[in-house]
Amino acid sequence: MVLSPDPGIQALADLLRPHGFQPIPTSWREVPGRGWVFVARGPAGKALGWASPDEPPLRGGFLPEALRWDALWVNLYPWTWENYQALRALLPLSPGRCQRPASFGAGDRLGWATAAQVAALQRYPVFPVLAQQSPRELARTKRDFRDVLLAAALGVLEAGYAGPFGADADHLQEEDQLRAAAAAGYSLYTFDLRRALARGPRPRTALSSVARAVIAELAGRRLAVPGGHLVLEEDRLAAAAQVYEEALAAVIRGTEILREMGIEADLEISVDEAEAETTPETHAFIVRYLQRHGVALWSLAPRFPGTFEKAVDYEGDVERFAQAVAIHYALARSLGGHRLSLHSGSEKFRILPMFRALTEGYFHVKTSGTTWLQAVWVIARHRPDLFAALYVTARESLEESRRDYPVRLRAEDLPADPPPDPEAALGSRAIRQLFHISYGVLLERHGARIYETLAQFEAAHMAAVAANLERHLEALFGG
Repeated sequence: MVLSPDPGIQALADLLRPHGFQPIPTSWREVPGRGWVFVARGPAGKALGWASPDEPPLRGGFLPEALRWDALWVNLYPWTWENYQALRALLPLSPGRCQRPASFGAGDRLGWATAAQVAALQRYPVFPVLAQQSPRELARTKRDFRDVLLAAALGVLEAGYAGPFGADADHLQEEDQLRAAAAAGYSLYTFDLRRALARGPRPRTALSSVARAVIAELAGRRLAVPGGHLVLEEDRLAAAAQVYEEALAAVIRGTEILREMGIEADLEISVDEAEAETTPETHAFIVRYLQRHGVALWSLAPRFPGTFEKAVDYEGDVERFAQAVAIHYALARSLGGHRLSLHSGSEKFRILPMFRALTEGYFHVKTSGTTWLQAVWVIARHRPDLFAALYVTARESLEESRRDYPVRLRAEDLPADPPPDPEAALGSRAIRQLFHISYGVLLERHGARIYETLAQFEAAHMAAVAANLERHLEALFGG
């Protein structure tokens, strides 16, 4: 039996309307040999629908009795982890490893924006990473890795997207974080090495034989770079080893855990939030040390020259940035072929085109807070009273919100009272940064009103998210 999607969805809408649900047309999808699934909006949120001639492998139907629709039975089900697991055994809803030269991460702190992100991303030659959250974001949003993946998978269904996608357990620093993401089935693991920098360097005499061998191997190595050659220096390699060896042991242990769990995944190292720029020697030592322990990197996120503050464009010497990207890309090519990753990619329009060009289209870019800011913009336009309340809370909680984010924003940079024109206010650097970093406290104190507003103006929210992401993608690929 084959149903025409358009007439079928209209008839289905008529069937479900008395029960308070409306099917989303783009979500209609066949489950080979079993029936059809779809996503429906309801009074308490979105639900998973199933239309089939027999009983589905789902639990917890909302309707007391399945509805008869032609030769099919129809019911609606909660989008739970159990129902997701049942469905991803039948449809391509599990995250996988990257399959394209370019990849793009689009975090979603609210869990509502994936369908809009997919609408933008699938128009460009990138592998989409749709579930991307760090433990600090999870703590502030009161979510876990399952919640994030569950929301992303529902967005994939809603958008009607049948292609591959990734899930990034971002900025991992603890073993329990890694295990939680692995248990959920994530496909990309980003190890954050900031704690190694906080501990300071070990004595050179404490370096392992492997570290010493890496230093000896790399010292004096000549690398062709734009405009000449780079020679790796022994003292700088030793300094990198003294800072990073202990942290890399934790990365090696993390990869062993993944192997023990039977997980093959993409692996990324993040040093982008370090205070000092990443030297070529640091890059080379990290990669070669891991290789000697059987760990192959998928990506490295260096600390590039310049300032990468949240919610604003790149600040710094663009020529120095370009030179650093060229050097790190040449290193990556010579050390096994991993890609470079640009973190804090939100709003970095000045450098996105050159990052793509200098990496020859072989890169990863991460964004997250820019999607949350589109939700704030919708609130500013449609609910200025709520925006004012959010502003007061965010300003009062600035020091708490700044704790995990390196921004120069101070209370004196912000108006004491809520701005009279909320939309115009979001053009201000200070106010954009304030909202970018304040999502945790705002969701904690005003979450119900935020979600209520975004549900009411869902079309505007989705359009804003898609348009904003397209602006980033056009900067990367439009030139």
